[in-house]
Amino acid sequence: MFGGLRQIASCTRWAAGPLQRQTRTRCGWRSLHTANTLSQRQVSKPSTGSVKVWYIPNPFKWLHNRMEIAALQKEWDSSFNLETFKLGAAQAICTVSDLMSQREWGELRGLLTQKAIDNLRATKWTFDQTHNLTLCPENVQTIVIKDVKLQSIVDQKYCDIDVLLIGAREPYSVEKHSLVVLEYFARFHRNYSEGRLPEWTITVFKLQSFQAAPQRTQT
Repeated sequence: MFGGLRQIASCTRWAAGPLQRQTRTRCGWRSLHTANTLSQRQVSKPSTGSVKVWYIPNPFKWLHNRMEIAALQKEWDSSFNLETFKLGAAQAICTVSDLMSQREWGELRGLLTQKAIDNLRATKWTFDQTHNLTLCPENVQTIVIKDVKLQSIVDQKYCDIDVLLIGAREPYSVEKHSLVVLEYFARFHRNYSEGRLPEWTITVFKLQSFQAAPQRTQT
């Protein structure tokens, strides 16, 4: 579903197919090949102890999204697989969170639109947010498809998929906080028009919620 990528330092673009690059982040060297790096077990079980975060979707919205995905598979992209997309989206969001935390704005070109990058650069982060923005795949608690929109304008075909990722990570300062929970929102856009490259791009990316649990005082 995602792929056609070179090493992140030299190229930042998605295309249809599996991710096949490596990137150096604070999570260490890791391959972005969704077939063997981000299993369902990694998504559902983070490395932050027994903490669990649950998200209950609106049933009507869930049904709408399923219908849109079925239409996408039937009319535009028979190879589209929702679970593969979600795993690739989770890896992509983790990569963006790390590059964003390091202020590697140039490396985000192609992964994000220029407008999305500019919006991130203009964001005023708190000290705690600045030092706790990065999520690794093992931090991911859940990933939810919030909305799916298919749009046809004359001979142009567009697909937007809104994704909410919730992750829990160990804090930058363990003396100050015991746990940090982040919610990232990302809108993945693809132009399915004839002759266009099979690439997904993030048009909106934002930290939707940030919660840092204070460390208990030892007595």
